[in-house]
Amino acid sequence: MSLDRKIISEIERYRNINKYIMEQDATVPPPAEDLGTDLGAVAPPPPADPAAAAPPPPAAPVTAEPIDVANDPDVEKIDDDGKSEEKKDDEDESSEELDVTELVDSQKNIEKKQEDYFENLFGQLNKLESRLGEMDQIMSKLNTLEAKIEKYREKTPQEKLELRSYDSYPFNQR
Repeated sequence: MSLDRKIISEIERYRNINKYIMEQDATVPPPAEDLGTDLGAVAPPPPADPAAAAPPPPAAPVTAEPIDVANDPDVEKIDDDGKSEEKKDDEDESSEELDVTELVDSQKNIEKKQEDYFENLFGQLNKLESRLGEMDQIMSKLNTLEAKIEKYREKTPQEKLELRSYDSYPFNQR
């Protein structure tokens, strides 16, 4: 849960930083020429070329000109179907209509194949789990057999001495 809180706090911090940056960009005043004299600083020298300092003349207002539809080569005539007359003839020859029912049927077919695939996959996983369980049972049987063999096996002379030293107190010191 602490990881979630850290992530949320980092997101909140990120938002605050962005908000601060946006506020700073919005409150930056445009540079004024008189600010230097108010603060006692020296005003910047005037530009060397007086023509360069003059602002550009205002642009002429844009007036809407009527479009000559009959003579303009960029204008296409569109019929009632919403297709241009030139493209309509080309599309009839090269286009193919798609039936919505075919699309839906193919989608259902894909979903069925996907379900079959997942059922097969989960079936294989279940088989693996059952085989692992069988292997665990075999290992436990092998361990019990090993313990029985060890119990009934005849001891070597060295092992007999070690076992005797456990029972006899003064002679168990080496």
